[in-house]
Amino acid sequence: MKNRFVVLWRRGVGVRCQYRTTDTGRSLGAVLSEMRPLLEENGIEIEIRVEETADDRSEVFFNEIPLEDLVDEVAGAAAYCTGPSRMEELGHPEIAYASGAHAGCVVPEIIFRKAILLALEE
Repeated sequence: MKNRFVVLWRRGVGVRCQYRTTDTGRSLGAVLSEMRPLLEENGIEIEIRVEETADDRSEVFFNEIPLEDLVDEVAGAAAYCTGPSRMEELGHPEIAYASGAHAGCVVPEIIFRKAILLALEE
């Protein structure tokens, strides 16, 4: 397991992070804040960086791996999990049709937690 966890958020000025949870309603930042002390207790150094870009994109990387790729690998069928019919089924129709939300950005919290662990694998 790696002993360093680097989170990089590349974003345009004023762009919000689209990653959030379906089941707990928490932002990715809230999940990371909760996980940080647990990782540090286990000897993992944490670095969180934000880079401003000239465009309107928002990208998150865990240890240089795009979070989107980690979510896809962990969740398998991310498009199914975040599709409108699935969000309605889970009782979150407001998320199902969130404008600008990409598949894989709105997933159960456990997916983000597993993505952190996957990024720490050697």
